[in-house]
Amino acid sequence: MDEGAETGGKMNRPLIATLRAASGDMTPALARIAQTVLTHPDATLTQSITELAEQSGSSEASVIRFCRDQGFAGFGGFKLALARELATDDRARGAQEPEDSIGQLVETAVIALRETEQLIDRANLATAARRLLAASFIECFGIAASAITAQYVAYKMSRIGKPSRSLSDAHLVLMAAETAGPSSAHVVVSSSGSTIDAVRVAERARAQGSFVVGLSNRSKSPLVAACDVALIASWPETPLTGGAFPSKISQLLIVDALMAEMTRQDPDRVVLVGRTAESVSDRSF
Repeated sequence: MDEGAETGGKMNRPLIATLRAASGDMTPALARIAQTVLTHPDATLTQSITELAEQSGSSEASVIRFCRDQGFAGFGGFKLALARELATDDRARGAQEPEDSIGQLVETAVIALRETEQLIDRANLATAARRLLAASFIECFGIAASAITAQYVAYKMSRIGKPSRSLSDAHLVLMAAETAGPSSAHVVVSSSGSTIDAVRVAERARAQGSFVVGLSNRSKSPLVAACDVALIASWPETPLTGGAFPSKISQLLIVDALMAEMTRQDPDRVVLVGRTAESVSDRSF
């Protein structure tokens, strides 16, 4: 096979978004390569395999492995796919960098939303929507910043008439998971996908027959492995960026996309949105 040829039919996948979602679960050497590419994508296009290895503090063998893990026969194929993606990216069109922190935040959020759109597996989204519609009760769980998204899921479920609640106490939700059954469903949120309590809840609920949806910013994690369906948002958090706006807004986009799919599959739910809105209409001046 030619070194520049792609393997596995992955030529049209969102390369940058995929790297960002998976980098936290790579080996240290491969993660350094991914971070170098994400930080300097344009420079990567002009580098040799040796130059990228040196810049990332890795080896040429690691670069080759990195490319193959992404579905390419070699560095040439990887660079070709990266060049194609950058050619259609606003960041590669000489767009002016924002001059202040607010502008930078907005630009980052826009990129995160676009990457999340590319990462959403439509088949997984449809399956999640169908199974959640069939559930008699939906338990939503997240800890710390992820609890915000879990609360938003429960809120949106209530708007379409699905009985649900959001718990942030790990002991309570673990006890609830132990008594779950096939008629229930769980939505477990963890940006890292490695939060012990989140993974345990997913494992215990699934063991009891409950349908489990995982929402994470990492595509390869213990949570993803423990769930029936995983929905991946862009912009993974680091220990210093927990609850960061780009990560959170990406998660909320997935929640809204899930709600849109649920109402598409069951249009009568739209009527319930109006009824739930009327129920609290007298609570404002």
